[in-house]
Amino acid sequence: METGKIRLLLEAHGAQPNYNYDIIRPLIQGRVAIEGAELAWTPPGELAGLFQKPKFREGAFDLLDTNWGDLVRAIDNGWDIRMLPVFIKRKPAYNYLWVRADRGINTPKDLEGRLFTSVGYGSAISIYTRGLLQHAHGVDVSTFRWLVSAAEPFDIHDRRIALSVASGPAKPAAQRLLDGEVDASTGDITDPRLWEALEKSGSVKRMFPDYRELNRGLIRDHGLLTPAHAICISGALERKHPDLPIRVYRAFKAALRTAYDDALADQTSYSMLLDFRELVRDQAREFGDIWRHGVAANRSAIDRFLQYSHEQGITRTRLAPEQVFAKGTLDT
Repeated sequence: METGKIRLLLEAHGAQPNYNYDIIRPLIQGRVAIEGAELAWTPPGELAGLFQKPKFREGAFDLLDTNWGDLVRAIDNGWDIRMLPVFIKRKPAYNYLWVRADRGINTPKDLEGRLFTSVGYGSAISIYTRGLLQHAHGVDVSTFRWLVSAAEPFDIHDRRIALSVASGPAKPAAQRLLDGEVDASTGDITDPRLWEALEKSGSVKRMFPDYRELNRGLIRDHGLLTPAHAICISGALERKHPDLPIRVYRAFKAALRTAYDDALADQTSYSMLLDFRELVRDQAREFGDIWRHGVAANRSAIDRFLQYSHEQGITRTRLAPEQVFAKGTLDT
């Protein structure tokens, strides 16, 4: 039956399962809708193929959830993509910096000249980690050497960056640290057994044992819970329907509000955490809404990320928010 609504397909490029976020579940469940649109989504185990399918470069898609380190580079390289200020996945950057315990790395400055590994030089967590090391801890991050599992999908615009691709069987970045191939590791860790191995090993350690307090300090002092993934929209679709980006944004914002209501009402008790309702309540009292969407509400995260991306050779120039986000969402 013809409804007159725009049909939208949401795809995802990242660790599976897709769409496994509390803050968007009301939208996926259909309890929140995008005004004037019907939303469908790909299966939870299907990878969008951001770099394998020309449709993303050409703007022949609808909506995509992916790492925004890849998005700013895609935009910088002329892809027909615009971001929405909808940060559906955030991961505190200090969680993921691990170092060898047997190589004299005791302070952040000891990282200079060391060999790093990561899921990718341009991943959001890697970008934020380098930026925080440089600006908060006085580390010259241009001296880092990098061993990555695959070639970068875009050029790096800083000739000082020494990057090589590992040979041999593929393995997670943190496993290379455990195996002694590198001095330090950062970026996503999504394997529970790998987390267990890191935390039990006597050969590796966290660079910052007080990482949880450092993460909370970023939130308290700068309103910064580092975003990892964002929603983007096809540039062609934005031009055809200029008011669609703000309608999509409003739907994700409504889903977030509903997710808070679900958690604070404790109606479904879907969390595995003991005292989940009380933890969400106390977190909101201490920090406010740390999952908030919008350009103004995330100005610190956005400005830092665009600055860091340029400083680290991720983008050719220091992109402005107006170059990155859909026009209709700039005043959010």
